[in-house]
Amino acid sequence: MRKFIGILIVLGFIACGKETKGNLTITGNVDGLKEGTLFLQKVQDTSLITLDSMVVNGDAHFTFHTTIEEPQILYLYLSKKDYNELNDRIDFFAEPGEMTIHTTLRRFVNDVQITGSQNNQDLKSFKEFMTKYNTKELMLLRDGMNAQKEADTKKVNEINDQIAHYSKSRMRYILNYAFTNNDKEITPYIVTTETYDANIRFLDTIYGQLTPRIAESKYGKELKELIEKRKSEDAQ
Repeated sequence: MRKFIGILIVLGFIACGKETKGNLTITGNVDGLKEGTLFLQKVQDTSLITLDSMVVNGDAHFTFHTTIEEPQILYLYLSKKDYNELNDRIDFFAEPGEMTIHTTLRRFVNDVQITGSQNNQDLKSFKEFMTKYNTKELMLLRDGMNAQKEADTKKVNEINDQIAHYSKSRMRYILNYAFTNNDKEITPYIVTTETYDANIRFLDTIYGQLTPRIAESKYGKELKELIEKRKSEDAQ
């Protein structure tokens, strides 16, 4: 009997040890990093909080453990001794399970490779497509500034029309994506971050077409709050 109780106690300690590690494990490496601190963070009540961290002293291989109730955006933040916070934070869509993040010190954000999350892969594909719109708009803005310097009113008006066209096309793509991907966690996140200023009727329609599971998700609730806030502001 005592032996049986002892086994139960040992198993209990093992179980507790697993629970403290949480339901998400992230491993990876920052190639070229010799000294600094890596932080795993999330946004809570409009502030960034640290979920786990590791001091790097020669070896930049890391393992983070945390618990997330559902898929959501997390951040890998690198604090170096260069007093420059630019390009030192990677955002990614995490989901319970095991994920890997590999990147380099030299191109911390641009070289990142992430596996283990279908949501993050979907978000990456979306961002890559949106880059085409953003790049074209930036080129048009540059041309518009040059036309203004040359006082070419006709060209300025033509460029402004093109910018408006690309802006509308960009909005249509995002809204169409939301309608055709109403069962993905990233959809309400994309809508709240990319089209928060869209016509309230479109936002309302998108939310109404989300599957029940997504509507009740973290970003589904945030989209609902955004819609209610917009309606309240319009009513004033």
